[in-house]
Amino acid sequence: MEDELVSTLDVGQRPARTLSLPRVRLSAAARERLLYGCAAVSYVCIGVFVTEFALSWVVGFSWLLLWVWVLPAVRQRLRR
Repeated sequence: MEDELVSTLDVGQRPARTLSLPRVRLSAAARERLLYGCAAVSYVCIGVFVTEFALSWVVGFSWLLLWVWVLPAVRQRLRR
């Protein structure tokens, strides 16, 4: 019975398909909202564990600039 099952499988007949995620196109406004949201969520998550990090407005402002200005610039530089 096991031989019958193995003989009916056509493993070598079909080409292997690669798995890929669908490409999602975001508008500039949606991308900006996503960056601000990620900055806020990550800042709060880090602030839960490191209280001094969340209490400094200089660090908070720097964190926001990093997410909203530096990360998109680095991403654009790497894509070129």
